[in-house]
Amino acid sequence: MTKVEEGLFTDYYLKVAGSFSELEVREEENKIRVPEKVIRCIWNDQLFKPVPLFTVAGEKIEIESPGFWNFGSSGPDFSSARIRINGKLLNGDVELHVHSVDWDRHQHGKNSDYDNVVLHVFMWKSKEANKKLNREETKPVYELELKSYLEKGILELTESLDFDSYPIFNEFNFGLCHEPINNLSEEKLSHLLNSAGEARILSKMDRFHDRVIIDGYEQTFYECVAEALGYPSNKKSFQTLASALPLNKLKRFLPENANQAEKVIHVQAILFGISGLFPFKSLKKDLLTPKDLKYFEKLTDLWRDYEQKIEITPLSADIWKFKGNRPANYPYRRIAALANLVVRHIEYGMFEDFLTLFKSAISKGEKKGYNSRLFKPFFEFFCVDSPEYWDLHYTPGGKELTSVQKPIGVSRSREITVNMAIPLGLIYARASKSDVLEYALKILYESGNKPVDNKSIRFMKRFILGEDKRLLGLLKTDKQTQGLMQVFQDYCAQNKNNCSQCRFPDVVKRHFS
Repeated sequence: MTKVEEGLFTDYYLKVAGSFSELEVREEENKIRVPEKVIRCIWNDQLFKPVPLFTVAGEKIEIESPGFWNFGSSGPDFSSARIRINGKLLNGDVELHVHSVDWDRHQHGKNSDYDNVVLHVFMWKSKEANKKLNREETKPVYELELKSYLEKGILELTESLDFDSYPIFNEFNFGLCHEPINNLSEEKLSHLLNSAGEARILSKMDRFHDRVIIDGYEQTFYECVAEALGYPSNKKSFQTLASALPLNKLKRFLPENANQAEKVIHVQAILFGISGLFPFKSLKKDLLTPKDLKYFEKLTDLWRDYEQKIEITPLSADIWKFKGNRPANYPYRRIAALANLVVRHIEYGMFEDFLTLFKSAISKGEKKGYNSRLFKPFFEFFCVDSPEYWDLHYTPGGKELTSVQKPIGVSRSREITVNMAIPLGLIYARASKSDVLEYALKILYESGNKPVDNKSIRFMKRFILGEDKRLLGLLKTDKQTQGLMQVFQDYCAQNKNNCSQCRFPDVVKRHFS
C-alpha cells in the first residue's frame, strides 16, 4: 500500500458506531435506517402536511404546543405539551420512537417517569402492536403514526435536517464516557477522535451526493455555501434562497460589459428581492449619507427592473430569523456577501475555482512537501472584504460601525471549507478516482492550528473531556474537533444527553481501548 493510499479517509468509526447509534426499521420489503433524533426534530419543528391529524384509533388531533425538548434527564422526549383529542385539551408529555413497539421494548408502561405521557408518536406502527396503550382505564396514551403526515419523505427530511442547530445544552457533571476516555492513552484517544472526524466528512459526503447528481457540483456548492452563511439560525432560509434562484439563471440576467463592482450590486438587488427582505422596512432615507442613499436607490431601481423579468415569487420575509442572532450574523450582510462570492467566481464557478487552486497546491506539495502555509489560502477562500456599505453596517440604515468588519471573516470561511468544501471535494475525488486529491483533502482537514469552535464543541470539551488539559491538548486540528461533533450527534443528541441509555462508553471500551 502506498503512502497516498494509507492516507485516505476511512470508515472505521462508522462501522463500530453504526450498530449503536442507529435503529434498523423494516417497512414492508424495504429496510430504512432512521435515527430516533430525526423523529424528535420532525416533532420539534412540526414538519407535517397541512392536513388534519388523527390517532391510529381515528381521534382527531390538534397540536397547540409540541412541548419542550427534554435534554439531560430521564423521562419522555417532550414535556408540557398541549394536545387536543377530539376537541378536549390535554396537558402532558410526548414520547417519540421510530417504531410503536419500542414503547413496550423500553417498558415505559411500567416506568412512573412516563405517567404523564398523553401522546405516543412514532414513524411506523408495528404489526405486532395493535392494541391501544393504557396505563389504566381512565388514562389512555393516544398514538400518532407519522408516516402519512410528513411534509416530505422520511429520507428527504433526514437529509435536509441540520442536527447541529437543534437544542443541545444541559451542562451537568461529566458524561459516563469521560472515565473510559480519560483512561485511554493519547495515541488511542487520537485514533478515536480522528476516526470520528473522518466519519463526519464521509457522512456529509453522503448527504451531498444525491444533490450533486441532480444539480451538479456548482449549484450544490453554491447552495452549501449559502447554507453555511446562514449559520446558526438561517441555514435553511439561505439554502431555500439559493435553490429558488439557481446560479445558471442568475448569471443570465447580469450585464456582460459591467465591471465587477457593478455586477455585485446587480446580484445583491436580485438576491435581496427574491429573499423577501426588500424593500427594507427599517430604512429611513432622510437619515442616510449621500453615498449610502445612492447605494439604496440603485438597489431599488435594479430590483424594480429585475422584478418584471425574473419569474420567481419572492420568499416570505418571515422565514428570516433575527432574534437570538448577533447583529454581525444578520442575513442582510450575509446575502450581500453571497453576492460578492458569486460575482468573484462568475466566469468559471466557485467550485471550479476552488478545485483549480487546490490542484495547484497539490502540485507544489508533491514537489516540495505539504505544509500548513500551503493550505492557508483555502481556509481564507470564502473571505469577503470589499469597500461597500455592509462592511460598516449591520442593518439597512443602521448606525455606522467604528471599524470595518468583514461580512465573511477567516473563522466563518474556515467553517465553510471544513463543512462544505472538503466533503464536496471528496465526492469529486472519488468520482474521478483520484487518490492524490483525496489524500490532499485529508491533509487539508488535518492542517492548521486554529480549529473551528462552536457551542456544541465547547459543550463536549466539558461533558466528555472534562476540561482536562491533557485531553484538550489533543484537539489540534479540525479533524479532531469535528470528531467530537460526530460523537455528539451519534450519541449525546441521540440519547438526549441521558448517559444511562448511551452505549458510547461501551464503544470506547470495546473498539478503542
